Amino acid sequence: MRFDDWVDVEGLDPAERARLERVHALLLEAGPPAALPSGLERPPGQVIAFPAWRRRGATIVAAAAAFAAACFGGGYVLGHSGGTSMKQVVVLQGAQNSFASLRVGPTDEVGNTPMELSVTGLPEREHGYYELFVWRHGKPGFPCTGFRMLGDKTTVHFTVPYELEPGTKLVVTEVVRGKHDWPGRVVMRSVKSV
Repeated sequence: MRFDDWVDVEGLDPAERARLERVHALLLEAGPPAALPSGLERPPGQVIAFPAWRRRGATIVAAAAAFAAACFGGGYVLGHSGGTSMKQVVVLQGAQNSFASLRVGPTDEVGNTPMELSVTGLPEREHGYYELFVWRHGKPGFPCTGFRMLGDKTTVHFTVPYELEPGTKLVVTEVVRGKHDWPGRVVMRSVKSV
């Protein structure tokens, strides 16, 4: 095998040509590669599948990362959008680690007050629901909103046609058909107004 048969030497400077000739000589001295073992001439008869749990894990991680990015992005947009500011927060506490926070917005010029109620820890009720009331004269007075739980946490946005004064007591009641009639049994009470 001649070097000139394999390499186009036209335009090469003498130093580059000498280097390529040395490499060619070394390749000829090394000889051809070893023959492929007969066991590797055909692929194995059994294909080993990639474990599904590993693929599922990567999918879950990617979905969680996308969800986290969406939450951070949404929080940024919500925080910088000039949305409704809250002027008061009322904390409610119930049995068995159930609690709620009521964020109260500023009352508009016609007397409507926006509110956001986030409730955690109350059980889902197939044949019932929960009501938020203003506590008045030792019993549930003005109804604010009704809601059902979905999972462990539920958030409800609503408006009431009155202003909630600081220090107003609130309760959440449970209304279950055939068991607790309206206004229901008190399951949560306000403990602190901020």
